[in-house]
Amino acid sequence: MKVLFELSQEYNNLPTEEILAVFKGEQVNFQILISNPHVLVVESSLKKEGILRLSQRVSLSYYLDEFLFSCPSSLSVLERHAKENKIQGEGTVAIRYKNRSSSLSSQNFAKALATIYTKDRVVNLENPDIELRLLLTDETLYVGIKIVKIEKTLFEKRKVQFRPFFSPISLHPKLARALVNLSCVKKGSTLLDPFCGTGGILLEAGLLGIKVIGSDIEEKMVEGCKKTLDFFKIRSYRLYQSDIGQISEYGTTVDAIVTDFPYGKSTTTKGEDHTTLYKRSFKSMNAMLKKGGVAVIGASEKKVFQLAINEFHLRRVFEIPVHRSLTRYFAVFQK
Repeated sequence: MKVLFELSQEYNNLPTEEILAVFKGEQVNFQILISNPHVLVVESSLKKEGILRLSQRVSLSYYLDEFLFSCPSSLSVLERHAKENKIQGEGTVAIRYKNRSSSLSSQNFAKALATIYTKDRVVNLENPDIELRLLLTDETLYVGIKIVKIEKTLFEKRKVQFRPFFSPISLHPKLARALVNLSCVKKGSTLLDPFCGTGGILLEAGLLGIKVIGSDIEEKMVEGCKKTLDFFKIRSYRLYQSDIGQISEYGTTVDAIVTDFPYGKSTTTKGEDHTTLYKRSFKSMNAMLKKGGVAVIGASEKKVFQLAINEFHLRRVFEIPVHRSLTRYFAVFQK
């Protein structure tokens, strides 16, 4: 099936990389057909049921559609392509659109699609059997049949202020989910966050059926993290109050590591210099991560990742605006 992902335009290239990592983590072969800031179109052997399963992981897309066609942003060209690409199956139909163009009229293009695709079909705007989706950009139009909508409200309901334990420094759930996905970890595997804090990363991983291990040097953080995981009914977890240098004592290797290094005045390093802490951290995480495993690590400065040169292979760095005045950097490493 050819699948069109209608991408969020947050976090630069992260929406695309999240999807590609999900496919790789689930060991699904795919081919990229179209990739730009608006959409990612891939072809794979997955049927609708498999796409629905993968969609439950994704956080930085709005819709997943069965891809029909794309064409230049011209009304006549759109009409020609629509006539050539008929929709299969029976049932009622509706046309929806999203306009990311600075100059195009949504109504004109939607009306053209409706004229062609609603012929001999009943229109049902409330609960259609077939929902055709049109995405408009200045250069290109994309048309597909809705498979599933990503429910963003679920991520909003898991924001830190709605959890039983609160700390002002916490990643947004949709970003935490994307970082987990970048690690290519799959259901049933084990993920470690050695600076777990309020537990946001462990929560998103746990909701995907991933076994999670977390630690933090502060007892109150470990206790708060436990409250969060229990509140959201995460069962397969282990938590430790420990220094980063002690994590190898957990007695196991992990399939992936996802963490955000401590920073700022409201976090504690027990007086340890950050550079020393980070060096120790990279070494300890290397000891825990299985060969070929992926570590996704956040820091306040890019230069921090140079400290991992003897432990990991650096694959990618993402620059992420977390707050209006704060930028974080997340690196993808492989052992």
